[in-house]
Amino acid sequence: MSAVSRRAGLVTGAGSGIGRATALEIARSGAAVAVLDIDAGAAAETTEMIRKDGGEALAVTVDIADEGSVRAAVERTVTAYGGLDFAVNNAGMASHR
Repeated sequence: MSAVSRRAGLVTGAGSGIGRATALEIARSGAAVAVLDIDAGAAAETTEMIRKDGGEALAVTVDIADEGSVRAAVERTVTAYGGLDFAVNNAGMASHR
């Protein structure tokens, strides 16, 4: 049994690339995954991939640069899954200083 089996978590930047690969692998390990991305369509695509593979997933649009958006995404995940066991903070943002 996997360490994440029957757990619930979220992955930021899960609409593509490393975030998508991470979300897919975690779902294959038996966890329910909230797929967070700024691109709603990309999050939905990843969610559909997980579901087609027999996993449980929820697409959530989030802007990690906006604290309120992040808070709402976490709250949505907790509401959907009854808690939050882990988070993979994969998304990044550019700093223009």
